[in-house]
Amino acid sequence: MKIMLFTVFFIIILFFPVTLLVNPTFAEVDMEEFTSFNKPVGLAWTNGSFIVSSRNGDTHLLKISLDGQTIEPFAPSFSGEGEVYFAISSGKSGFPEGYIYASSGNSIYEIDPSGNEVKLFSTPYEQMGLGYIAFDTVGTWGNLLYAINYNGLLWSIDSDGNANLVLDLGNDLLPEHINFAPLDFGDFGGDMIVALEMGRRVITLSADDPSKATVLIEFTDESPERVLVIPADSDLYIAKYDENLVVKLAAGYFSGYEGGIVVITEGEYGERGSITILEADGNVIVVTKVAEGTVNPHFEGAVFVNPTIFETVTATTTIQAFSQTSILFVVFSIIAVIALTVVFVRGRKSSKE
Repeated sequence: MKIMLFTVFFIIILFFPVTLLVNPTFAEVDMEEFTSFNKPVGLAWTNGSFIVSSRNGDTHLLKISLDGQTIEPFAPSFSGEGEVYFAISSGKSGFPEGYIYASSGNSIYEIDPSGNEVKLFSTPYEQMGLGYIAFDTVGTWGNLLYAINYNGLLWSIDSDGNANLVLDLGNDLLPEHINFAPLDFGDFGGDMIVALEMGRRVITLSADDPSKATVLIEFTDESPERVLVIPADSDLYIAKYDENLVVKLAAGYFSGYEGGIVVITEGEYGERGSITILEADGNVIVVTKVAEGTVNPHFEGAVFVNPTIFETVTATTTIQAFSQTSILFVVFSIIAVIALTVVFVRGRKSSKE
């Protein structure tokens, strides 16, 4: 009896400090390497394959096979300038379905699904480059194409390429991404979501009054780069510019958060990055950290894709290494098992004697 009490007490002593150290809101995050090519920027999924932009001098487009093993040129007549991002038309408001719209410098190009036809589509503002383009996917903004300049000018663009100024967000905020909140995203349903890299915050704009911005989340030392709506059962693919990789974060990390917003932050100049999920309860934003503390991450394009569509490679790279807590937990667990075994063996010897 004394032996059993001693064993229980010993295990409690070992595990008690570990329990205090465990952070239930954070776990190790592993990413699988999907494919590798030079300086990936834009990333989209259409017609059963990835379309990506590779920045090496001029920016060129590539098509990547379902398994990530075959990379071939896409739209070879296109030669882009700077960071090239994509918006895929769903066929509404006069835009042809499946056509790809690519930002390049201060202009937007229209590319047919085969990549054979490329034409200049719109130049909203000649004096400034474009930070991002996106289609309204929920209908509250007219299903039009939206573009934002690096200096904060936000444009709506119709199917004829006519651009109309919606709002001037102001200079020095460096908008990096546009998306649209699902209709059931609390009080912000149907709003436009804008990531402001230099402003270090993510805001929403209502179609009823775009001039009134609401801050969803603000960061003290991180730069929000991407904002994406979380679909059901989908993996997240992210371009890692400096490492020449496209990596995958498994769907399991986002299970139960469908319809929420994921915010990816980066830090090209010594800042640390994170991956954060936002959920809306009325006008209250619930924040969940998926990963944090990544060192000097230079993330670019990102896209969710349902993993049942294809199989990916299994090479793994770790974004967040084992934490000190995890290591302590494993070490103490091993010690506890060894101690229990020793006590059990001695107890049996004593009973035989």
